[in-house]
This record gives sequence, C-alpha cells and structure tokens, in this order.
Amino acid sequence: MSNDIEIRRLDGLNEQRRAFELFRQAMLGLPDLGKVDPEGEGRYLKDGKPLGAFGPSGLVGVVNGYASQIAVPGGRRVSHLSVTHVGVAPQATRQGIASRLLTEQLRRARAEGYVVAGLRASDSRIYGRYGYGTASWTVRQELDLACARPAPSQGQAKTRFVDIGNFDLFRKIADADPAPRPAQLIRWDAWWAMQRLRLDHASTPHYALVTGPEGAETGFLRFHTEASDNWLISRSRTAIVDDLVAHDAASWQTLIGHLFTQDILHRAIFPASAVDDPLRLLVSDPRSITFSGLRDESWVRPLDVGVLLSARSYREAAVLDIADPVIPENAGVWRIGPEGVRRDQGPAEARLDIGTLAALFFGAQTASLLSQAGKLHAPSPETLERLDALFSTGRLPHSGISF
Repeated sequence: MSNDIEIRRLDGLNEQRRAFELFRQAMLGLPDLGKVDPEGEGRYLKDGKPLGAFGPSGLVGVVNGYASQIAVPGGRRVSHLSVTHVGVAPQATRQGIASRLLTEQLRRARAEGYVVAGLRASDSRIYGRYGYGTASWTVRQELDLACARPAPSQGQAKTRFVDIGNFDLFRKIADADPAPRPAQLIRWDAWWAMQRLRLDHASTPHYALVTGPEGAETGFLRFHTEASDNWLISRSRTAIVDDLVAHDAASWQTLIGHLFTQDILHRAIFPASAVDDPLRLLVSDPRSITFSGLRDESWVRPLDVGVLLSARSYREAAVLDIADPVIPENAGVWRIGPEGVRRDQGPAEARLDIGTLAALFFGAQTASLLSQAGKLHAPSPETLERLDALFSTGRLPHSGISF
C-alpha cells in the first residue's frame, strides 16, 4: 500500500485536528482533548508542522513537529524539530507508512534548516532505524522526607508561592537559564499550552514556588500531590515534582529545601531526574532516597552534521567516518578539532553511525563504552581515550521535560 501513499503538509486547524484524532486512535488510552477542551486543543495544535499520509481511503498516517532549540555541550543552542504525534491508522499498520512519514519529515526538516530532530519514544525499538540515538537518560528518585534531613549548607535564599497558572513567569525563568545542560530544550508555545491543559483539568492540587528577587527570579518548582483516598489521615502523603528549573546551585538547594519544610509530606517523587542529579549528596542519609526507573529520555537525530559538530568547541582532534543512509549529505569523513570542523579525505580514526554520534556528541555515552558495545569502531584504547576527552561534558545531558 505504501506505493499508493501521498505525503503532504497538513494546513489549517481542521486538518490538524483530524491528524491529532488519528494519532489518538493509533495510540489508544489517550483522552479526546477535542471533546474535553476544544479551545485548548486548538492552542496546542496551531503551531505544529504535521505531515499526513493519504491513501485511497483518505488520511492513514501522521507525524507532527514543533520548532524549538536544544542546548549542546558548552551552552550554545541549535535548531531542534520536536517530533511528536507519530501514528498510523489501525487498518493501515505494517505497510511502511510510518517509515515513509518519518523519513520524509527528516529530509524536509534538514531542507528547512533544522540542525537536529528529537523525540520521546513511546516504543524504544522503532527510532534507531531512522538515525535517532539516545542523547539523555533519566532516573526516578523517591525521597523519604520522614527520615531524610538536608545536609548542612551555607544558608538558603527565600522562596515564595506564586499562581500555579503563571506560565509567563515560568517560561521567562526557563528561557533565561544561563548554563543549560546538554539536551535541554527551549520550550515552545504548544508545550506550554499542554501544561495549561493539564492544569485546567487536573484532579489533584498543584502548587508552584519561585526563588530569587521579584523580576529577576532564578528558579521555580512546580509540583502536585499524589491522589489519596483520605489525604488527612494518610501515612504516605506524597508530592510529585512536575518541573524544576534552577539557574545555579543555591537556587536548586533552596527549591529542594522547601520540600523539607512541609511537615505534612512523607515523600517527594522526582519522576525524571538527571542521572547525575546531586540530590543524594544533599541529604545526610543517602539511603533515604530510592532510585528506580532508569530510562531513555531524549532521542536525537542529527540532520546537519557539519553545523552540529561546529556548535561546540574541542580541545582534542579526531577524524570520524560517519554513516547516514537517510541523509547522504551527512555521511563521510569529518575532521574535528580546536581549529574547527571540516570534511576530510581520511583515513578515519573511528567509525560510527549517525545515531551513535548523537549519544557521543551530547555526552550520554563515552566512546569507550560505545566501543565496548560494538557501536563505535576504533583501532586502539589510546584512540578511545582521546575521543572520550574530545566529547567530554561537565554534566550529563538531561532535558527534564516530555512532549
């Protein structure tokens, strides 16, 4: 059937709603936002860049994307297409439609000037074949507030509660982060629209607080309480952290410290922390934290290798042979070093595919580990050590948001 498919851009809110409905039907288990809040759904969809696959019976597949930016090691940002709403109608699955949609989306995105594409994978078996690589991971942390005590610190700044719906303030703080982690995203209009939708239809109370002088805030914490049959007498009253942004260590300590002042709480859950999050160092008893749920977070697909590699600086030099069967402009030998990035005639010191490059470039994995797993091929341990140094990052990559 894929030979009979026409792929084209979907324009106008009506077509966007049709595409979103197909995605919802393909995924199962998702609420019908059009019935719950049609205006909110419209705000969420209006800035998308959906592609539709049309067969003889009409629309049978969809993929969407939103314009954003992603931070690379060193703090610079490059253009990022936030890919979402990948779905095929139930009667048209396993006919190559998703493959054609995803491939066409990547080629169009590169032609439009995007440096990378990125997504959150509902099925982690799918996207590696299209050149996506896992560029960040998360871990779930559960903090026992009844037993934990914060370790002594140099003092904490003040916090203040703010309107949980003050998304203009939260966006201002998030966008102003002076030292973003690798893989951290600039949050786009539709992402904030979805936060509004979730808040408007939430079944449990939500709260928000900020730190820093008014008008020059340096962080915020958004959280909600876990549903309970009887909150007043429960012995496991829990706060679930939805969003945490801190511009510096003092702001982070202050926001986390607020949770310790809430005597009503027994636990705090951080569903998707960075793997190297220092929470365990903040408490005097590290056993008061339970770690679980290590999982992939950011799947990133390099679209323009030359621009991406040039977005960070290097102290070492290396020559890489990169394979990319989908976007041939990326494939070939690249010289990387303190003088910059350029094409080269070789010979290459290491070979890897485009998805592995994403994991290496953002710092999710070292060259040595990738080599051990058979994902990167280099002739000697010395070469691997040099590549480890070449792509080293001060902090592990982490986005902290889903979409």
